[in-house]
Amino acid sequence: MPTSLQPSKEQAEILNSDKNTIVISNPGTGKTTTLSMKVMSLLESGVKPEEILCITFTEKAKKEMFDAIFKMAKGKLSDSDLMKLNIHTFHSFAYNYLVDSSVVTGDIVGNNLMRYMILGSFEKNNAFHYSKDYIISDIVPKTENAMRYIKSFGITPDKIDVEKANALLDKLYDQAKTSYSLDEIKAFLRYFVDAYIHYEDSKGNAIDYSDMLLRFIEKFRGSKFKHVLVDEMQDMNELEARIAQMVGENLFLVGDSKQAIFGFQGGSIKNFLKFTGICESKLLSLNRRSCQEILDYSKEHFLNRTKNRDMFERELACFKSMDRGQIPKIISTSAYLSKILEVVETNQEKTIGIITRTNKQIIEISQYLDANNIRYSSTSSQATTEQAKREILNFVRGLISDRIEAKISAAFTIFSPYTLKEAFDMSRAHKNKESDKLEKIKAWGMAMKREEFDSLFDRVVFPLCVSKGSEWFATAISVKRQIDEYLAMGIPTEEGLFDYISIAEESYVERNNSSKITLTTVHKAKGKAFDVVVYIPTTSKRTTFVDMIVEAILQSSDIDVKTELEEESLRVDFVAFTRAKEKLVVITDDKNTRNYYVENLSEIQVDDRQDEMVATRLNNRLSEAFSLFIAGRTKESEALLRSENGWLEETIIDYFKNVEHFSYSSVKTDPYEFLIENIIKIPRYHAATDFGSAVHHALAEVSKGSARPEQFADDVRRAVENGMKAIEQIKRDFLGLKIIGVEKPRKLPLGSMITCDDQGLMFIGFIDAIFQHDKGYLIIDYKTDKNSNRVSDHKRQLAVYRKMHSILEGVPEEQISTCIVFVALRGGINTGRFDWSVEYEKRNAFPTFVSHLQTVLAWKRDPKKFIQDLLDTQKDELLYDAIKEKLSGVKS
Repeated sequence: MPTSLQPSKEQAEILNSDKNTIVISNPGTGKTTTLSMKVMSLLESGVKPEEILCITFTEKAKKEMFDAIFKMAKGKLSDSDLMKLNIHTFHSFAYNYLVDSSVVTGDIVGNNLMRYMILGSFEKNNAFHYSKDYIISDIVPKTENAMRYIKSFGITPDKIDVEKANALLDKLYDQAKTSYSLDEIKAFLRYFVDAYIHYEDSKGNAIDYSDMLLRFIEKFRGSKFKHVLVDEMQDMNELEARIAQMVGENLFLVGDSKQAIFGFQGGSIKNFLKFTGICESKLLSLNRRSCQEILDYSKEHFLNRTKNRDMFERELACFKSMDRGQIPKIISTSAYLSKILEVVETNQEKTIGIITRTNKQIIEISQYLDANNIRYSSTSSQATTEQAKREILNFVRGLISDRIEAKISAAFTIFSPYTLKEAFDMSRAHKNKESDKLEKIKAWGMAMKREEFDSLFDRVVFPLCVSKGSEWFATAISVKRQIDEYLAMGIPTEEGLFDYISIAEESYVERNNSSKITLTTVHKAKGKAFDVVVYIPTTSKRTTFVDMIVEAILQSSDIDVKTELEEESLRVDFVAFTRAKEKLVVITDDKNTRNYYVENLSEIQVDDRQDEMVATRLNNRLSEAFSLFIAGRTKESEALLRSENGWLEETIIDYFKNVEHFSYSSVKTDPYEFLIENIIKIPRYHAATDFGSAVHHALAEVSKGSARPEQFADDVRRAVENGMKAIEQIKRDFLGLKIIGVEKPRKLPLGSMITCDDQGLMFIGFIDAIFQHDKGYLIIDYKTDKNSNRVSDHKRQLAVYRKMHSILEGVPEEQISTCIVFVALRGGINTGRFDWSVEYEKRNAFPTFVSHLQTVLAWKRDPKKFIQDLLDTQKDELLYDAIKEKLSGVKS
């Protein structure tokens, strides 16, 4: 071997092999370095650079590979020769070939289009009985991942045998693993395939990233490279594995099946095992990263839990380090945020990796680090990103929408040209139907045109986001890009625009790389190393309905991935552990501690502390003043900065002084909710509320004989018919049942219900239906909930109505029965089911309500107590931050 490099004994043996080779490289053993050495060895042996293809998975890994080769070649090979090397990601390699061969035009669609088309298909088919927010935030991303996963096996919609997959669900369904019925899972299979077809049809002549690989496999007619080298080969999916074989004469593959953690992208251990059958296996075992104590712990934790101990024991037999250090620490605590802070403070000169399983964990931890003024870099979106996007969307929605509720909500954002007090006043004016006070905000708006968005972002959004920091500014740029994408798609609508932005995949570019602390998921920690690792695993979740139909579709194509995915969680742990050089700290809860403690190789620390979440500190007065300044209200901006902010405290005190009545819905023991709903009265709009109002009105009209069910819209009609069926059943339990009142308002002095010093204070209610029967009365409350999971709260409300009816009519409570009639019970997934049920109140829930009411009455007696309780509340909302700042008397 003519290379002048100084490889280790293991590396020398690998480089000397002239066969197809698979290098099993344990963590930290220098797989990229070894691959780069192999490239140099081939070049120095006379192989032409253009005959070599190096493939990896990300642009970052591609650059690292090129840099390593370039460094080794310095002084040995010319730059012009090195530039002839073919170093690509799988997708860039396939794309370049397709474009050069005129197979594709060059248009590539991103994941946002897939998500948007999935949502459109779900809405068209009325697939779910969930709020749109939940469908967008939870179901659509899972569906998108599932489609990309299925497509990574080459399964396009036309290749799905729906009937066979449907039959397989009968065998795969496990009620213990899901809250959904088999009928719901089967219904989702149809919705899934329809959404997949809808997406594929929407692309036109464009292609997505999976199409690149599929088209390449179909169209490749080029000559083979003499040598193909693949880094991180355990992450190859089925299509990538086929490409590696079809384009190369000789294979050199580097990877580790113990680090295969991209199964959700189609990465398959089966590919790894397949290549071990056609390649000579070599081993890299000397770890150059972690101390021996971390390696011993990682090895034993893995071997104790894998079903393939014999195979992996051979690979790990020589898993050695050149350094000694501390044994890993397993901390059992509920205060994991405080423990992270403790590790950070005791390792200030070290590089620290805080590694999580999910982005959701990153958001919570980033918020805590922000609150404690800890500087860090992150590989994923932070809490402020989510907060910024929400604030921008609320502001833009108010400007575009004709709904006054949206405009008033926008007035509360930091971008608003109104002060917080003005927003409060407008909200109360809307609640009190004082339309003359809302003329100004009604005229506040803009057309949905690109030039108007350009102006809005340049004048208002970008300047304010810059003042908030890099996360806010990056989020604003991302949202603006998504707006431009949507406007280019066709005829825009208000709803479509906000669906598209809400559904868009978060694009995040890693920033602030100078920090010693990095917050990252395990998947983005690959290739990284830290002096200290704090790992926060999560407990396993129940199988989702999306997982079940994916398994059925794959099995219907004779693909079984269940076995290899079963140990992916174990491999994720292994990758996280082996990022640590000197110290490894695993923070988990009491229930999960036993899964991470390894006797003699780790130590346990237990504490019973609880985290105290601290809200992110923002100077909202400065933001508010800046907004006024940008809006041209210079004098008001200056006045705000000089003000003492006493108006909000006066508003709260004035409310409690003048409040004349309470209702069941106004009794909220969360002070922030109470403030929003009763004092600020921010208007809300929900489609479910409209449906409920329509059903209640229709039931009242039909009960009075003023209308027939068939006169109403389909879903309302079905709910009314269910209500009538329920009444027929109830008549069998209550002989002589006849209706005596519908939508009956009730009002009485609060002091007649409970002990109350304020004799003028009233309590009001609204009873859906009152019946009389041979032995007394029956109060019915109709509910349009899709399920009955709030039944205890509903029964508590009925207990209050029974008390009111008893007092007002002079009827003993024991003669008044109550029941809830659910008239629109549906599963989360639409199966066409529209059932009803009757729930009788068996336990008097009135005492619980009284305790809640006493909390509110204590606030009325002493509004200062309400203000203090409000200040003690923890909420991750900008409006709450602004309110808290005003009430705390914070000076800028």
